[in-house]
Amino acid sequence: MHESDKIDLLVFGDTAIDHFYEVDKIPRLNNASDVIRSRKFYGGMGANTAVVARALGLRTGLVSVIGTDAEDYRKYMENLGIRLYLKGIFGDTTRSIFFKENGDQISFFYKGVTEKLDELDLKRDLKIDRKDIENVECVYMARTYLDLQSSVAKYCKNRFLVYNPGYGVFRFKKVPEKFYKILKNTDVLVLNHHELQHLKGIGFGLDFGLGPKIFLITRGRRGCNIYSRGAEINVPAFKTKVVDASGAGDAFNAGFIAAHIRKFDTYDAVKIGNATASFIVEKWGCQTNLPTWEKVMERYRRM
Repeated sequence: MHESDKIDLLVFGDTAIDHFYEVDKIPRLNNASDVIRSRKFYGGMGANTAVVARALGLRTGLVSVIGTDAEDYRKYMENLGIRLYLKGIFGDTTRSIFFKENGDQISFFYKGVTEKLDELDLKRDLKIDRKDIENVECVYMARTYLDLQSSVAKYCKNRFLVYNPGYGVFRFKKVPEKFYKILKNTDVLVLNHHELQHLKGIGFGLDFGLGPKIFLITRGRRGCNIYSRGAEINVPAFKTKVVDASGAGDAFNAGFIAAHIRKFDTYDAVKIGNATASFIVEKWGCQTNLPTWEKVMERYRRM
């Protein structure tokens, strides 16, 4: 890879279309409610992080799969300057469906073609080899595509690897061995407090012997807890009016990584992650209120 082609952040994760429905109430089983307003946005845990990171000025690449129904999404990301390693697959792009009432929600996910991520051969399907991964500043992996992530993680012994398995952990009845193998080369594991609670229930603990040097536990309005060797600290969220919390975690990851690449220490990088997330929650959609690095730094200095 030539210097002009160098990537700061290479994201491995999903691309999705989000459908948001505001309802007058979240109904009980076998009941119904009225939809007040519906919205459609670009989304996906991997793509959200890549888009926010690009807005923050990082040279960003995205490894994902996309259906034949989302060519507009592909062009949108290309126009943002994201280097795309997308496998086009005949079928529907993943759908995320949210029903929201005054901050509460229920969610449904139609997998579409995204599960094909786990079947990707990096060399054959995407022309990515070991050197492409080893030459980036940071690798970020989203959700639990364990086969793909195992292949990527083994090339990250000397790369900064951030892993956020997301809601995929709720499918675990017990913690898979592949998950533990991925953690061996992970520098930072990010979970929200609900995901951590589930993992603890099946025997997982914040053990530095697993591999990660830092565990970040995001807690919504209560900020983020940092766990490192010999230290535990809470970093408060930036206070703002929350319109829609969807995508806040993805923006947090992008802000944290951007700060790390710019040589901020962990505490300040988490503050910057929180400041980044504060923009996303102020409007509907995960990619609709994208901040610049300068705007994030203004809020960071006020925290």
